[in-house]
Amino acid sequence: MTPINIMVNGIPGNMAQTVAKHALHDDRFRLISQSLTGPEITACEHVVDSVSVHLLQPHAREAAIREIKSKEGPFISADFTHPSAVNHNAEFYCRHHLPFVMGTTGGDRSQLETLVQASPVSAVIAPNMAKQIVGFQAMMEYAANTFPGLFDGYSLQIRESHQ
Repeated sequence: MTPINIMVNGIPGNMAQTVAKHALHDDRFRLISQSLTGPEITACEHVVDSVSVHLLQPHAREAAIREIKSKEGPFISADFTHPSAVNHNAEFYCRHHLPFVMGTTGGDRSQLETLVQASPVSAVIAPNMAKQIVGFQAMMEYAANTFPGLFDGYSLQIRESHQ
């Protein structure tokens, strides 16, 4: 089986590094050694499990993506960047015909949906990828559907916190 090329964006962030480590240790994937990162990141490289990953600032990604696509062939982008970058990154992926998984919370979700539906790009955009929160949301949805009126008069807010 040919491994799937994956570009994990958001390194050196914790979630992006975790996903990159999994890709490095799973024969089904091949990690691309470049990662889109934010303007606040000053480093040019970051090491993930002894693999050096070149960090691409927003001003450099347009020029770099053409070279990456020609060198690497087809790949999937896994986005674990910053909430402020969600819509800009999705637009970038769609413009360059890059299928993607958006694991970043935030952005204008309605705009994301409209953007992807109008493009030829396949995408997975999840409101949250923390399995505990996704499980909790599923349990609450099940309870609300199974027991109508159970939550009448109540509201619930879940806030994500990054320490």
